[in-house]
Amino acid sequence: MLSSFINCYSGWHALDEEEQTAGFAAASPSSDANQPAAADASNPSATPVLAPSTMALFAASFDNSACSSVSSDGSSGNIANIIVAEKAVPSSPSLSQMDKTFVSSDESSQGDEEAGDVVGPVDEKADSRRRIIMFAKGCVIVLLIGIILIIVSVGKQMPKNKPKNQSFFDVPVTLEPSSSPSGTPSISPTTTNFPTLQPSSSPSTFPSAAPFVLFTYGESLYTDNNLGIQISVGLTAIQIAQSGSSVRYDNGGRSSRSYHGMMDGAGIAQLPDGGYAYLSNAEEPDGNGGVYGLYFNKDGQITDYKALLTGTSRNCGGGMSPWNTWISCEEYKNGQCWQVEPNPDSPNHNLPKATLLGGLSGGEYETVAVDNTNKSKPIFFTTEDQSNGELRRFEADGNDWDALHVGGRTTYLEFLDGNRFQWTTSLSAGENSAASYYPNAEGIICHNSTLYFVAKVTRTLFILDLNDMTYTSELTGSSWVGQGSFNSQPDQIIESDLDKRKYIYFTEDGGSAPGVHVRDREGKYYTMVRGVPGGRYSGDETVGIAFSPDRKKFYFGFQDAGVLMEVTRYDGHVFN
Repeated sequence: MLSSFINCYSGWHALDEEEQTAGFAAASPSSDANQPAAADASNPSATPVLAPSTMALFAASFDNSACSSVSSDGSSGNIANIIVAEKAVPSSPSLSQMDKTFVSSDESSQGDEEAGDVVGPVDEKADSRRRIIMFAKGCVIVLLIGIILIIVSVGKQMPKNKPKNQSFFDVPVTLEPSSSPSGTPSISPTTTNFPTLQPSSSPSTFPSAAPFVLFTYGESLYTDNNLGIQISVGLTAIQIAQSGSSVRYDNGGRSSRSYHGMMDGAGIAQLPDGGYAYLSNAEEPDGNGGVYGLYFNKDGQITDYKALLTGTSRNCGGGMSPWNTWISCEEYKNGQCWQVEPNPDSPNHNLPKATLLGGLSGGEYETVAVDNTNKSKPIFFTTEDQSNGELRRFEADGNDWDALHVGGRTTYLEFLDGNRFQWTTSLSAGENSAASYYPNAEGIICHNSTLYFVAKVTRTLFILDLNDMTYTSELTGSSWVGQGSFNSQPDQIIESDLDKRKYIYFTEDGGSAPGVHVRDREGKYYTMVRGVPGGRYSGDETVGIAFSPDRKKFYFGFQDAGVLMEVTRYDGHVFN
């Protein structure tokens, strides 16, 4: 239809120019303004034209293929052959004075041949108005079609996922790609070889922090020759203490006491001021053992170091109580388990006391775990490092400092056929079960009614379901992933994020490259950090594993070398 409109306009314009070139002249005006101009008698074919003041009105009716005019008698012809003229009128004519003349060149030719005359003036007001309206409608239709085509074309270029509350005019539309890329990116990228260990002085625009990324321990190890270790890529370590040397504080001062020797099991106690204490056993014999506290402020900087328990022997492992005290176990014939208060503001600070966990005769105790499901009666589990060392279960009365010193009941673990177990009051039954199934029990933890502990000599991890009284077991390091190895005896264990990743961390006693290893919920093992094989820590024992309260710092040491290290992630995030 658009092409029809163009053809109509072209024909109309061509006719207008042709008639003007032919020299149409105004008819001699009659003295009567109401009479039409007469045709020239000498030229019968000449068509009367309007004076310059006359208004030409054109109308056309459109079909789907051509532009045509319709005369009063129903005949049609090309618009190039149609002229609608209005009589010249005075300067201020009224509508009643206006008259129209319709002359067809086709009809004029016919008149020349048959009558030799020209068609006279015809009153065609109604017909002219009809044609004007039809012409206007045609123009409107063509205009609307053009607008629709433009909208459809632009709509195809619009983004499909327009944000909510965004208008059409808020979306930039480009019909064709630009010929060259923009000079600068919309957001400036940042590049770095490693994430910074310290936060930047001003916040970044986006994102506000490095994204947290889960990584697999031991997937790749790199060697730190200064520390003599191999550590998982993504982690870094520093040495923060050395046995026999004073401890350097963050303010530049140093401790008056040298860091203790033969460090062993450790725990973390959070303090009321937001800081925390790293509580470390000393496995020295003959009354030279004890517990020592390395104190940190809320930013993880060392502020103090002091003795919390002295005069004991071979303090090996231990565990934290639900009320944030440290329980330190002596590993010798008549050893006991001692409760230590690390909070300087507590009335029990500097007043360590032997608990009821070891019984009256004592024993070679290792580690303590607690099930605090029933807070009025927490249950403590204690391992003993002997070939027939029973696993003890103590149900306390109360949930505070005194709960470990008054009352309570003790039973012992006994394994049964069909991977079942029970708690028995018979000490001998417990000792026999230990000799047959779990000799030299060491590290132990409890989480969500599940008890985990290791038997060092057989290198076995036991997993007890405390609800249905069944158990399973596996060899430590039996399913290995990545670099490293876990070939020597497991010792202490701790848990971290057992609700999600279900990680258990193990220390290792002996071997050419003792390390810290991790077990995931699928039963796969990885190396987190270890000594360089055959290096300075060959034959040593990893000890003292613990996390800071925010789990952004991890602590471990080598017992014989007397080295305590602090491990963090490169990106500064919490450990998995």
